[in-house]
Amino acid sequence: MYKGSAVLQSVTRQSALTKQLATLQAANKTTALISSFPARSGKLYTTSRTLNNNNASEDKDTHLNNNPFAPLARQSYKKATEQQQQQAHGPVMQHVTTDKAIQQVLLQESNHRIKELADRHRHGDAIKLFLAKTKDGRAAQLNASTYEAVVASYGSLLNKNEPLTAMMNVYDHMIANGVRPTSKTYAILIKNLCARDAEVNRASNVLRRQIDVHSSTSAEKNVISQVSKEALTKDGNMLQSLEAEQNIQRAVAVFEQAVKDKSTQAFDVALYNNLLRGLSYVGNTQDGLFIYEQLENGRVRPNSTTFAMLMSMFGTAGDLKAVRECFSEYKSLSRGLPSHDPAYVYNALVFAHVNAGDLQGALRVIEKVMVNDGVPVSISPYNRILYRACMDGDMALVSSLVRRLETDDTLPKPDANTYGVLLSTYSRLNQLDDAHHAFDRLVTLSLHRQYGHLSEYIACCLNAHQYDRVLDVMQQMARNGMELDTSLCSKVISAAIASNDMDRAAHTATQIIKLHAKSNYVSPSSPVVQMAMNIVEKTPMLTNALDVLQALQPFGVRPADNALVHLADLYAPQAGQLDALRTTLAQHSPNRVFSYLFDAARTRHASDMDAYQATVNQLLHDLHALGARANSADFERVAAHFAANGATDQEQAWRDAVEAVYPGDKANHHKKLANKAAEAATISRIVEDMTMDRHLYDAESDQALQWALKGEFDQALDVVRNGMLAKGKTPSPELVRDMIQKANKMNQVDAAMSIHDVIAPAFEAMPEDETRRVALGALYNNMLIAHARALDLESAKVYYDKLRQLQLFPDADAYGSLLTCTVHDTTDESLDAMVIYEEARKHHVKPTVYFYNVILSKLSKCRKKDKVLAMFDEMQQLGVAPNAITYANVISACLRCSAESQAVRFFDDMITLPKYQPRIGVYNAFIQYYVEQKQDRGAALKFFQLLKQHKLVPSAHTYKLLIQAYASIPAFDMVTAHSMLNDMKKRYGMQPTATHYATLVRSYGCLHRDVASAEAVYNEMNKAGVAPNDLVYQAMLDTYIEHGMMQKAEALYTDMASHNVKSSAYIENLFIRGYGAQDQVDKAEAVFDRMTTREPSTYEAMVRVYVESNLVDKAKSTIEQMKTRLFPQKVVEGVSALLV
Repeated sequence: MYKGSAVLQSVTRQSALTKQLATLQAANKTTALISSFPARSGKLYTTSRTLNNNNASEDKDTHLNNNPFAPLARQSYKKATEQQQQQAHGPVMQHVTTDKAIQQVLLQESNHRIKELADRHRHGDAIKLFLAKTKDGRAAQLNASTYEAVVASYGSLLNKNEPLTAMMNVYDHMIANGVRPTSKTYAILIKNLCARDAEVNRASNVLRRQIDVHSSTSAEKNVISQVSKEALTKDGNMLQSLEAEQNIQRAVAVFEQAVKDKSTQAFDVALYNNLLRGLSYVGNTQDGLFIYEQLENGRVRPNSTTFAMLMSMFGTAGDLKAVRECFSEYKSLSRGLPSHDPAYVYNALVFAHVNAGDLQGALRVIEKVMVNDGVPVSISPYNRILYRACMDGDMALVSSLVRRLETDDTLPKPDANTYGVLLSTYSRLNQLDDAHHAFDRLVTLSLHRQYGHLSEYIACCLNAHQYDRVLDVMQQMARNGMELDTSLCSKVISAAIASNDMDRAAHTATQIIKLHAKSNYVSPSSPVVQMAMNIVEKTPMLTNALDVLQALQPFGVRPADNALVHLADLYAPQAGQLDALRTTLAQHSPNRVFSYLFDAARTRHASDMDAYQATVNQLLHDLHALGARANSADFERVAAHFAANGATDQEQAWRDAVEAVYPGDKANHHKKLANKAAEAATISRIVEDMTMDRHLYDAESDQALQWALKGEFDQALDVVRNGMLAKGKTPSPELVRDMIQKANKMNQVDAAMSIHDVIAPAFEAMPEDETRRVALGALYNNMLIAHARALDLESAKVYYDKLRQLQLFPDADAYGSLLTCTVHDTTDESLDAMVIYEEARKHHVKPTVYFYNVILSKLSKCRKKDKVLAMFDEMQQLGVAPNAITYANVISACLRCSAESQAVRFFDDMITLPKYQPRIGVYNAFIQYYVEQKQDRGAALKFFQLLKQHKLVPSAHTYKLLIQAYASIPAFDMVTAHSMLNDMKKRYGMQPTATHYATLVRSYGCLHRDVASAEAVYNEMNKAGVAPNDLVYQAMLDTYIEHGMMQKAEALYTDMASHNVKSSAYIENLFIRGYGAQDQVDKAEAVFDRMTTREPSTYEAMVRVYVESNLVDKAKSTIEQMKTRLFPQKVVEGVSALLV
């Protein structure tokens, strides 16, 4: 029906020859690489009918042999010798030696094993085994179906935005080894190459737009290009890398090889359409016609997408005559095509005219052909016309067409894409009034997917110094959930600085920081922060500098030294000018401002103690005169600086000055805080704000605390009973808190209970209701923490209820401790975390870093990365400074979700913390990620080196991961892996555990299939006196069963039971599978029946045994049993699929 169709009539084929130059020119628009390829040959392809009459075989071979893309995707075939063919396809010859026969059996086993792993969706293991065979030189003997399984596994594991290098290496490898790919292998390769080509085209378009924006020729070009230089270079390198992939060229080469091999049976119409789509981007009609011809020869029926792609291809090539032929052919066949939307094909006709530059023709198609044929018209084809007109600079057509669309009720109304294109165009032309109009229309619709257009508009507004408009645009973007990237924000702040209006620059920076922080992590190394700090260093106004620092403060960003020096210089003229200072501080926290100024004085006069003394004395005077709240920490830092420089006299003079200005120093200040805290509604604020320095305790309190800090709680309680309670003194809540906290740290819950039993009656006897309430609340809060940290949830809830009876709530640390009690719960830990978090937030409990760390830990374990990052941002906005544990939780969440770049970024931020204390866990997390997920030993070892650089001692888990890194990642290094057992003993005095031996056993026995070495490691472990655990037994059993050594497996199972090591569902499943492989169904059933707890995998293993033994009725009966267990429907359906 389709052979000799009009789309391939001679006139179309001849027009392809005359339009070859246009094809290459169109190709230049997408990639400069394609233009360098020569024409396929002088002879073009004719219809199948013509081929039948003109030595079709010869023509096809000429086409393939002259293909300029072939070297990209294949190597010349090396003809297999007769012996190789026999090894790949035939049985073992009777006259080969015994060694060769064994090799043949091992070869067949390798092929079977790889295919089995792929069939069981263990794609990573299939690839790992293939790579192992490649390394030892035996991959050359793998057969075609094995290669197909490996290629399919690579396709299944392919990540978004990942090149196909590894997959194509497998293809090249099989060709080099004389293995002819199956049709399905070819189909998988072409499908993935086409998908990657489409992905690259989208990414390339985005990069080109970004490059255009960064390279914008504007009045501030020098300033902006300096800020954008790094981004411009990065985008350019990335674009070059993407274009170098040449995916569609490789796809065509693979397709031609499949044609030559007559292996197109697995090709469906979608594959042909994807190839045509890729070629349509560059107007490559030569290859497009060949592909369509093979579609006909393969008896594959075209569909509506086929004709749409052909029209698009010819349109890009500028061949409108061929476009019209394709459309006529479509109309004649449309009723016989699969069900489709005709508008898709008609729109493709419009797009073809647009691509060819015939905009009036495109309009005629919309307003005459589509209307006459009764095809609904949407805004999409109009948008394509407008886009091309904008690119061509035909603004008269743009204006008239937009006016018609906006005013003519019979036409579709403009959408966000319409105004996005207009916004971008007017911005490039610096027609600001028109750009403003387009933006005002755009915000009434949707900003989704308009980031590039908006960036160009912002650049245009910056050129015109319309900073208020820029901020308005960015606020609109933030409201619509758009992430304001670092490059754009830096460029805006940079332009504001270049305007030399520091007041404007400071205002712009403070607003941008707030907007940027809504969707980005703000770190001290961020270009946005550095640009903002630049304002602090340059502004002539103290209030501007303080505005910027105040905006950065929630993110834990401290001023740079240069900024502090400038801050000190800005303060100097206003020192002692109280009216001026009041004006400056009107919008700021005086306490925080003076903290900055004390730091600034220390930086400005680092070694000049006289100048430093004069400055801090003036600050002390101004602080007091303004009635600002004193911060004893600032005072102590001043004294410490004097002491560090040997100025002991000046240190004492400073302390005397503080005492003179603030009599009682910390005592008065903390009493004020305590009075204020007593008015708080929650116990968390009461406990925090009532904090008192230790020297404020009376003698008895101090004595009791000293005993408690030594762990002598009986003596401490004697002091409380005899020295305080007997004399009518009631211990302060602070004393009780500190004593209970010490008991908690020593894991002495009984001591905490004794403290409670002695103190509680005294608190209950307090005469004033509010005082009694506060004291009891503090006591119950600390007892809740004590029991919660001991994982005694029931007792913790008792004290929670007591708090609620007082109409109080736990503080943040108590909530965090309460949450740790759910550690052994089987429910989703993230749900518990969010319930407690929401309750604490509802009752305005002031959060602490411990509270956030517990929440983040729970969310991280449940892979809730987005919630983790949102919580991390929130805690900083609330002024809760993250510590190393916080970062470890955030990094863990990122790694669990394979967000490697984010994890590394947070790691870099973590190690720059002022008081960073390295912890082994985060390094192990990175090593585990690179070993188990990325299979990148180099990266894993890098973090092992970092671990040692930070003077950390590797843990037992670290060494387990190192063994795994050498033993399970190609190229394998079993010698080094094994040497880790001695290394951990010699270097750190750690004894290898059963887990370390299990890792080696599994690698030898299951991955390398070396039973003797696995047994040697097992015996070595026994000689070392290390008792095997379930992991060791599991690894050895897996080894024996995989090799069909069921008697050894049974003996080892008996030994495991004698050592009181419990079996697991995994181990039992191994036996079911092993017995099934040896047709011992009765033994497999016995294993299945003896299991009291069966996992879905157990049912799957048993059903698979029945199916492979043709016992279908028993398989069905087992599935029915499975259904009664209420497993998820999808799980049951997966097992049921084994019957098909």
